[in-house]
Amino acid sequence: MKMRRTTTRIEIREEMDMAQLATSDLFLVGSVPVASDKPEDVMRLCGRTLGDRLFALPDGEVGERRMWIGGLGATTFSKHPDLEKAPEAGPFGTYRFKPGVTSISFKGYLPYADAAISSYYRFRDLRDAGELPAGLHFQVALPTPHAAIGGYFVQDWEMLHAAYHDAIVDDISRMLEEIPAEDLVIQWDYCTELCDTVGVDTDNREIDALWPWNPKGTTEQKFATHTAKEYIGPLTEGIPAEVLYGYHLCLGTWPKCPLTPVRDLTLVVRMANAIVANTPRRVDFVHLPMTKEADRQFCAPLTDLDIGEARVFLGLEWKDGRDAMLRRAKAAREFLPSFGISHYCGYGRDTVEQMPELLADLRAGADALSSR
Repeated sequence: MKMRRTTTRIEIREEMDMAQLATSDLFLVGSVPVASDKPEDVMRLCGRTLGDRLFALPDGEVGERRMWIGGLGATTFSKHPDLEKAPEAGPFGTYRFKPGVTSISFKGYLPYADAAISSYYRFRDLRDAGELPAGLHFQVALPTPHAAIGGYFVQDWEMLHAAYHDAIVDDISRMLEEIPAEDLVIQWDYCTELCDTVGVDTDNREIDALWPWNPKGTTEQKFATHTAKEYIGPLTEGIPAEVLYGYHLCLGTWPKCPLTPVRDLTLVVRMANAIVANTPRRVDFVHLPMTKEADRQFCAPLTDLDIGEARVFLGLEWKDGRDAMLRRAKAAREFLPSFGISHYCGYGRDTVEQMPELLADLRAGADALSSR
């Protein structure tokens, strides 16, 4: 007699989460400015406007985190006893080992675990009080090693990448001590790697301009380095299956937007495919960048997207209103029938005063797309 397989509680919860994600229309990348600079006010604003269309809600990356990796100097590197300021000019200030230092640990210095735990308590209280939808997840955005290290250090990248990896894994472990895995969403911000590769491909080497010490190489060499299993795989370390997991691919927003121009989505799609293929666990969502000028030709490479069951979100909102967003969505839909929408990136470069209109536009776009 064939034994009937019993479905576990965890598997049932994962199936429920997948179903909710598959029907989510909207995605918030991370940063959201509010006048108070408090996570609970970010959650109230976004929950009130978009909550029923989201699967997850970030805390707005308030404070120093609003500037993404630009805040790591103030939160981490300037406070480390083994580091000192370096003379090389960089966009955020550069650091080096103090004399006699030959190894380093960043454990306990990164800002992400403490911020996530504190914000999660506020998120949980708002959800329990009915101010947020009952099924909403709590979203944490994390910079990759290349992003966190590249802008601040001129050399010793291999050692520093390893130190950052160990520290970010430790931060995720600390998060999971306080945040239930089934409530957590991990978003890796995959930006500088994409800009580095696309920049070489288009000969718009913006990362090289920001980081003169950036290692040189061909497009294919960059592609191989930034999507390698040895680079992507360790990011999943210690993350349980119950955690929803994905990537935000970005072409940058500072000092210009996009930082690195792109002809079409060919290389972006190739990199997304490789990242997912080299991730040794389920990938639940992928956010892809769109440009303001995105048209049929720009979107055509979406037919080659091969990322399994991951939900796709396209950065269609460019602060130019609902109709422009829908025009870009129409071009994308010819090649990718099902996707959710989002702002191009986070809202960290936008103002408090702009947020109600921008969120309303995102809502209007989702309403229009879901009715078609």
